[in-house]
Formats: sequence, C-alpha cells, structure tokens
Amino acid sequence: MRLLFPLLAVAVVASLGVAAASYWLGDRWERQQVARRYQEIESTLSTASFPLTPLVVKSIADLTGTDLITLDENNIVSQSSLPLPSGSSIERLVLKHQKRFSDDVIAIASENYRYSTFALRTATQDNQLWVAVLFNESDLREARWRMASFPLLTGLSTIILLTSVTLLFASRLVRRLSTLQECVGRISAGEFTAIVPNEANDEVGRLGVAVTRMSEQLLKMQERLQRQQGEKVLHQVAGGLAHQLRNSITGARMALELHQQRCELSDDSLDVALGQLEETEAHVRRLLTVASGREEPESPEIALACLQDSMRALITTAKHLRIELNTNFAPELGNVRVSDGPSLQAAFSNLVLNAMYEGSRVTVECALLSEDVEPTRGTLENRADGRKPGSAANVHPLASVQMSGDFALLTVCDNGKGPPPDVASEIFEPFVTSKPEGLGLGLPLVARCARRLDGAVHWDRVDQQTRFSLRFRVSTPPADADGFEQNASVIK
Repeated sequence: MRLLFPLLAVAVVASLGVAAASYWLGDRWERQQVARRYQEIESTLSTASFPLTPLVVKSIADLTGTDLITLDENNIVSQSSLPLPSGSSIERLVLKHQKRFSDDVIAIASENYRYSTFALRTATQDNQLWVAVLFNESDLREARWRMASFPLLTGLSTIILLTSVTLLFASRLVRRLSTLQECVGRISAGEFTAIVPNEANDEVGRLGVAVTRMSEQLLKMQERLQRQQGEKVLHQVAGGLAHQLRNSITGARMALELHQQRCELSDDSLDVALGQLEETEAHVRRLLTVASGREEPESPEIALACLQDSMRALITTAKHLRIELNTNFAPELGNVRVSDGPSLQAAFSNLVLNAMYEGSRVTVECALLSEDVEPTRGTLENRADGRKPGSAANVHPLASVQMSGDFALLTVCDNGKGPPPDVASEIFEPFVTSKPEGLGLGLPLVARCARRLDGAVHWDRVDQQTRFSLRFRVSTPPADADGFEQNASVIK
C-alpha cells in the first residue's frame, strides 16, 4: 500500500495537469477560431452590396454560429438575431471599427457575450450603420470544457484501472512477502527447516529459493557444528575414561598372565583373551594420544598380519553370534605393508562387526589392486552418494577414484537390509546411526582410518547384499627390513 499511494498521487497529478493543459489549449484554440470567424464576417459584410434585412441577419448568424446586431451611431438597434426589439437602445455597446476581434464583454438578456463592432462602408443611409458580432460566453466555455473533459475522463479511467490492477498484484505480492518474512523470522529463530513456497519464477520467487537454500545450508552447518561439539565433548570424556580403563586393563592382563603361568595352561582361549587385552590397551593409548591433542605416530605393519590378528577375535565373535563368516585374503598381502597397522585393524574390525550385527552371512575379501580394476558383477540397488542406478551399475564404486601407486581393496559383504534411506547418505558422519543403542561412531572411525591410510571407503548394494569397500595404500618393505612376517598363511 505504501507503494500504491505515491503511484496514485502521481497519476492524479498527471491527469489534472493534462486536463489543465487541454483546457488552456482549448481556450487558446477557441479564441483563434472566434477571431478568424469575426475577420471573415467583417471582411464579407463591411463591403456587402446587399441590404441587411432581418432574414439576411438571421441567416448569417445561423451560418456563422454567432449573433449579429445592426445599429446606428446612436446605439439604436435596427436588426438583430437576438430577441431585441427594433428601435431599442444598447447603451453599453461601444461602437468602433475593429479589424480584429477585441474580446469585449457585454450582458444582454442575462447572457454574457464577447463582441466586436465594425462599420458598413457601403451604407447609403444618412447615419452610418454599425454591425456588432457577438459570441455567447457559455458556448465558448462549453467548448473549452469539451476539450479538457476527454483527457480528464481518460486519466480518471486510467487511474481506476491502474488502482484495481495494482491492488490485485499488490495483495498477491504482500501475501508472498508476508510468507517470506515469516520464513525468515523462523530461520532467525533457529528453525532451519523452513521452506518458502515457490509460486512464480520472478524476483520474489527467486528470493524465496535463495532463502530456502540458505536455510538448508544453515541446517547443514548446524548439524556439522553439533557433531563437532559432540566430538569435542567425546574427546574430553574419552580421555578421562581411557585413563581409568588403561589401569584396569593392565591389571587384568597381568592377572591373566600370572594365572596362566601358575596353572601352566595351554588353552588358546587365554591367548586370545591376552591378545585382545593387549590390543585394547594399544587402542586406549592411542585414544589418550588423540584426546590430548597430539598426533599419534604411525606404526607400519604387514597388511596380512594386521588382518589375521583382527580375525582371531572376530572368529570368536562370529561363533558366539552364530554368524557364517567367510574370508579370503590374497597371499600377496603378506609381501606388502600399510603405513599404520592399528588404523587398518580398527577399520577392518568395525566393518566386520557391523556386518555381523546386520546379517547372518558375512563375506570378507582382500586383495591387491591391479592398474585396471575389474568390474564386480551384480546390480546396484543403492549408493551412498545418492546417485540412481544406471549403466555403470556393474562397475566397482571405487574404480573411478583416481589414485597413483599400489593399493589393496578390502570388501565386507553381508546379507542384511543395509542402512535405512534416511541415513544412507550420511552414515560416515559422526553420531549418525539407525540403531537405538548406537552412537554413530564406528563408520566415522572407518572413514578417518581410510584417510589416514591414504585411501577411501564406500558402500553400496549388490545382489541383495550390502557391500563396504575400503581401498588403502600399500608399499613393499625394504629387503633387509626386520620385524615383518613374510608370506603369511591364508585364513580360510
């Protein structure tokens, strides 16, 4: 409405200005017409050879749209087209010969007339005869108003039409702007799920799209900030918990070792338990290092040895859960090493444990990658990156990742249902989980380990199975390197 009033004011002023100009032009044009008609009458009658009888005066008045009066020099009326009796006197009429219309005014019979007079040159009478040419003032005024009425009516009709159309569009615009204002207010209050309706592809519609996009970006930033804050709190809590847990693990490991020595037991279960305690103690030390803000040192190890160490505990867990666990590790993995063995073990253990909790049959494979990754047969049902199935469904998801050097590919498949659609694209983000008792930290740990190993992790659905693929860099150790097992046996 604030925009409408100035527009209406401008339109009204413009219409009145045009009407005033038209009135002024009409008055000027009418005066020119009167002057021309008077000159024509004066030039015609001043030298006329015919007598000005009442019929002639009446006829000339009708033809020229004027009124004529003939008078003698004493202002006595001889003939008149007005209802004036012959012999009457008009005292206020000034007699003077005028070539041009003088625009004098006289009132006759309650009517105002503009007039000029001239003398007849051919008059034969003893007294000189005068002719007064009169123009009715009301007729002149009506002509001027006719000139001004058309632009005035046009302007008023334009104002009415402009007001109606402007009110219609203004109401729609105000409604859309009110909706946009409401959504911006909700966003400013922290509600980043506001979506502005996109009714039209105009400036307001594009502004609404921009506001919706801003809301989505703010929502992502809020989620990222919450995750970062959660990770910070988790680091602080984990630091204190790890400090206490390290002491407990050390005591438990020493108790098991003393018990094994005193009883002289050769049961493999105690060795597995001691190995798990040592591995847990190593993880706790790494957790303390991370919580303190220090960079944990890398520990290069043989790739096959890392996988086999983790499989000892995983086989026990699979037996306890009655999970069918099939493994296939390429022997060539015994000839290469990874930059950080604990990272590979942590990623491998988390992937296999997740698979065992999701399905009843788990298949684990790991082999070196050649320069050209061979396609994996199967139908792609879902992808972590949100892309729809297409012609590249049979190509391994990591085949398009351009990496130089030697790499190994670890795949973990299970016959479970896979991640739900609402979290499928964010399962590698911290605190994203579909399990009521889960924290959403396992797969983010796998992603961090993959980055530490200079690799990548991906998941998809192939042949009704969920497949996680971990690609990591490997290198050949020097020929004189000590402390690494070579040509390790393959676990079947």
